[in-house]
Amino acid sequence: MRSKLYAVFMGIVLSATPAHAQAEAEAPMSPVVTAVDTQSPRVDTSIVPLDHLAISVFREPELSVADVMVDEGGRVALPLVGAVDAAGKSTDILSAEISGKLRQYLKDPQVAVVVKQPASRRVTVTGSVMLPGVYPLETRLTLLQAVALARGPSSVASLDQAFIFRTKNGQRTAARFNLDTIARGKSNDPEVISGDTVALGSSHFKTAWRDILSSVHAFNVFNVLSLPLP
Repeated sequence: MRSKLYAVFMGIVLSATPAHAQAEAEAPMSPVVTAVDTQSPRVDTSIVPLDHLAISVFREPELSVADVMVDEGGRVALPLVGAVDAAGKSTDILSAEISGKLRQYLKDPQVAVVVKQPASRRVTVTGSVMLPGVYPLETRLTLLQAVALARGPSSVASLDQAFIFRTKNGQRTAARFNLDTIARGKSNDPEVISGDTVALGSSHFKTAWRDILSSVHAFNVFNVLSLPLP
């Protein structure tokens, strides 16, 4: 069964991944811990860590910022209002939130947020996969495709312990999936977005994954079926 599933993964990655991305996936890559995940309906509409933003407040140049970078924690520091959570939000939502914070100082603040320089989009794949690492996200990507980029599950992987970690509205979230049922078409294949961390567990790490998930504020936040913890 595992060899058949691996063949499915390879078919997915070879059909869905550009040639230069395949070459990057074949090169050894060191695992990188992603501090913040993001939530957005589409990859190209969310703000992610390391994005550079231009934030302007109409007729208030001293409150406007020509270039501010979203830090690794997903926040931006602004005059008067201080640090604001930005990662995982659209520019319209962030504009509205900053306007709301400024209303205690200004009568009718009008705020515009623009992504001046986007950070490179990427997804981290770690745990019991053949080639853990950080991979570029150049198009829409599903969970099966993300695992395929890491050359599929390792020999000790537990296919029912596939996790996606994400930050939603500044809150750390996670969901659990079964790769076997997804590969056989019995479960939906969830979309992975920029900033997500995909982790594949094994029988040796059930306790560790349970401990990780117990520290997450929300569980099963995606609109697909997830299995309960063992």
